[in-house]
Amino acid sequence: MAEAWIIDACRTPRGIGKKGKGALADEHPQHLGAAVLKALKERNDLNTADVDDIIFGTSSQRGTQSGDLARMAALDAGYDVKASGVTLDRFCGSGITSVNIAAANIMAGMEDLTIGGGTEMMSLAGSGGGKGSPFLDNDNLRLRAVHPQPHQGVCADAIATLEGIDRLALDSLALVSQQRADHAIKNGHFNKSLITVYKTDGSSRA
Repeated sequence: MAEAWIIDACRTPRGIGKKGKGALADEHPQHLGAAVLKALKERNDLNTADVDDIIFGTSSQRGTQSGDLARMAALDAGYDVKASGVTLDRFCGSGITSVNIAAANIMAGMEDLTIGGGTEMMSLAGSGGGKGSPFLDNDNLRLRAVHPQPHQGVCADAIATLEGIDRLALDSLALVSQQRADHAIKNGHFNKSLITVYKTDGSSRA
């Protein structure tokens, strides 16, 4: 069996997911996905015609995140049309599933060079029609009667209630997490993995 090697990894910064407020929230998701793909191409001097597949995880494949985001981002990044793309949905496990499939295809001998990752803009949650449902079945009541599946936000609230975890404790942990991220960024621990995102006019976005 062939071995699969990770030769590089990068991502955009995270930001506030509210349009008009977050630094990246007004950008097109294809543009953000393309920014990462372009960085991988330039940092590793990739001949993109050699890329067998680009596998993205995107849970909310509606509106501007629909239409095979992996393929559109690759084309937007200037990849050769021979580099195919596919987009999958395994909810919050979508990104890691994409990386696993990319590695598995290499280990199986089906492909030689793949890119696994994903794009998800939470500022777009609920956009693209309708109010959305708090259940994963999207109001298929027959299925819900057998397999009720609330969204993770609903489940998180239920777990916090059942376990007696109050809002103050959650906010305190969130603050510590942000402080740790700020410390890591300021001390250069993410210098290789974080890339600068530029607007379409070439000016710096974040």
